Order: sequence, then structure tokens, then C-alpha cells
Amino acid sequence: MMLLVDVGNSAVKWAVLEQNNLSIQQHTSYKVNKLEKTLTQVWQSLNKPDMVWISNVAGPHIGEIITNWTIQYWQCHPNFVKTGNCECGITNGYKYPEQLGVDRWLALIGASSLESGMLCVVDCGTAFTLDVLTADGQHLGGIIAPGLSTMRANLSQNTYKLENCEQFLVNSEFFLANETNSGIIFGTSYAVVGLLEYMMNKLENRPKLIITGGDAVALKPFLSRTYRHIPDLVLQGLKAIINHYEKPSSITNIS
Repeated sequence: MMLLVDVGNSAVKWAVLEQNNLSIQQHTSYKVNKLEKTLTQVWQSLNKPDMVWISNVAGPHIGEIITNWTIQYWQCHPNFVKTGNCECGITNGYKYPEQLGVDRWLALIGASSLESGMLCVVDCGTAFTLDVLTADGQHLGGIIAPGLSTMRANLSQNTYKLENCEQFLVNSEFFLANETNSGIIFGTSYAVVGLLEYMMNKLENRPKLIITGGDAVALKPFLSRTYRHIPDLVLQGLKAIINHYEKPSSITNIS
């Protein structure tokens, strides 16, 4: 049994891989100074895994906390996957491949393992990222912008008399708001959707749209085109990498 983990900037997601079946993804938000306590609350009840595979974009300090926890409680040193140049039939399109976030790299690998053809992979998290993958596995590049939660938090922190926005859709039938909360929800959602539509329209071919990330659910009511929502896309990428090799120990892009 393996534990697959996706560590983001504000949340940790995980699932169990057993007999090539991935369990339903679980998740929890965290604060850096309370991460060890949070892991104890959510992981201590899990069966001890044989291996732990991790995608981590939150930095080495977070990685060290998780490593210390898995060693202490499971006597297991985790494998941190790194972005590669070419893996599982996917070729990195970045000039300096290591600059592509490992979550984006794994999302591309995961998407290609689940869908064929040209793909547009969108992650709606703390940051909004969009990457394009050709049918033959060539990553064409991508873009990065503030995510929905980031934009809304920035408005509340830097604008006089704007309180924290409650992130629920007040009335999807209207496109203009008559109060502040829904005005922020509509405005930030339109900003992200507008960017997405611009990028999709610039592409000559018609790629399939794949969305993931914590804010994907909040964005879905504003999408007018066909899409596939895959909440555990990064974990699917981890699974694909593990399955790509006869022995997990032969994977080179780990630490």
C-alpha cells in the first residue's frame, strides 16, 4: 500500500494506492506552524503505508516537516517527485524544465493518462495555472495568474471597507451584482474565466479542457464550454509515474 500526497500552498491532499486502485482523495487546509499537529490529526488513523510519494510545491521547510512526521510515525522516508524533462511520454516545454512546478508537471502526466488528444490543463488553486499539451505529449507552455481565493483575499486586505468575501454563488442567473459580496465573486470569476477563454480561443486546435484545484468547484458555474473536472489530477500523475516503471525505485526524478 502506498500513500500519494499532493502538498499545495494552503492544503494537503492525499489518497491510498493499493492494487493499482486510487482511493477517494482526502484533503485538509493547514498553517505552517501547525502542520505537524494537523498531520497527526488526519493521518495517524491511516494504516502504515509501505511507501509515501509526494508532490510538494510549498517549499523545503514543509517537506522537512512531513519527512520528520512520516519517519517518526511510520518509519518511512518519503519520496519527493521532481519535475523532469521527459517522462511518461510527456516532454516538458519549459526552457529550464525544473522551473515548471511539480504539481503542473504531474497534472499534465495525469491528464494524459486519462484523456487522449490535445489538452488544456487548468489548476484553480492559490494560483491559477494553465498548460497546453499536444496530442503527442509535447508541453507547449503555460501561464500563471492569481487564483480566485488569492484575488478575493487581496481585495479584502488592501481595500477600505471590503470585508472577507464569502465564496459562494449568490445567484448564477444574474451577471451584475447588487451587493458587495456577489460583486467580488462575479468580478474575480469573470477575470479567471475571461483569461481561460482568451487562451482557449487563441489555440488553433480545439483542446479538451481539464480543470482541477481547490477553487475549481467555485469556477464551474461560470464555464460555458465543455470540461472535465478531475479533483485528484496531481495524484493521478503520481500514480501514472509509479505505474510507468516496473520498479518504483527506478524512478530518477525523486529525492
